[in-house]
Amino acid sequence: MILSRSYASFVAVMVIGIGCTSEALGPAPALMANQTLRVNATVTFLSTVEGGCWALSTLSGRYEPVDLPQSFRVDGRRVRVVLRDAPGWASICMVGALVHVDSISAR
Repeated sequence: MILSRSYASFVAVMVIGIGCTSEALGPAPALMANQTLRVNATVTFLSTVEGGCWALSTLSGRYEPVDLPQSFRVDGRRVRVVLRDAPGWASICMVGALVHVDSISAR
């Protein structure tokens, strides 16, 4: 009985730990047409797809920028960004809602 409780506790801790990693962060809600969003984010490089994908990780989830400036493609860089919807775009990464970067600056 004690062994099974210990095992259950171990599994619970592992699930919580895995759920708190940046890889487990899911997509953020899609932006509406003509909506802009000003948000703090962290630039993240995800190697889950061949060649990798760039994402902007926020408290509400991940956005996938279709036009992240080359100078900001630094994994872990903290930024302040203004985003807007990117209708008509497609991506093989599928890591978050596709967005245009209207402005971006380091925090």
